[in-house]
Amino acid sequence: MAGLAVAAGGAVLLAACGAPPSAARPAVLANAPSAAPRSPAQTVAQMRKAVQAASSVHLSGTLRNGGKPIALNLGLVRSGEFSGTLTQNGIPLRLIAAGGKVYVKATAAYLRELKAPASVCSIMCGKYVEVSRAQARSLSGSLSMSALLSSFTGKMPRLRNAGTTTVAGRKGQVLLGPDGSRLVVAATGTPYPLQAVGRRSNGGGQSNGTLNFSRWNAVARPAAPPASQVVNLNKITS
Repeated sequence: MAGLAVAAGGAVLLAACGAPPSAARPAVLANAPSAAPRSPAQTVAQMRKAVQAASSVHLSGTLRNGGKPIALNLGLVRSGEFSGTLTQNGIPLRLIAAGGKVYVKATAAYLRELKAPASVCSIMCGKYVEVSRAQARSLSGSLSMSALLSSFTGKMPRLRNAGTTTVAGRKGQVLLGPDGSRLVVAATGTPYPLQAVGRRSNGGGQSNGTLNFSRWNAVARPAAPPASQVVNLNKITS
């Protein structure tokens, strides 16, 4: 479970700047001659206000932690609750944070990660495990909407315009960071972030990840799983 917090930290780091330019995104270069409607400073100021006022968002994408991919697909709400899937080491974890508690859906792969006896899968797989209070605090603090979007609302590096591109059918203004990272912000309507691609590592090779943002203010507040579908974590090792 500790790895989940590491992944979340990577998400915040990624969001700080945006995304890499060049060969990985030829469509952006093709659109680069188009003049952006706002200056980078204007866009960042308007984006910051929009993000601060947003009630929810859906986040998806892949990060790299120590060279290993970590996939996120999460719906986040301003209250700090969230639901979705985080995949690490090839193991998808279905998470629900609701009512001050965090639940993980038990699968055979998840139980193996916990070194639980294979026999417990027959009674636990397909149901949700309520994690400990300490784990819940760690996950809620790392995977909350406020935590994952904090880099959008705080101080950002100097960015420059790099034309426009399209993300999930929406036109976006491309802003490049000094480290080669890239941030795409909606060019029309409310200037919400659409995509962030982190700086390149290993001498300009592989990016440290890409995150996409959608369904601003349209993600429903998650509900806790039914009590009949929740099992006690202590039963795994009993």
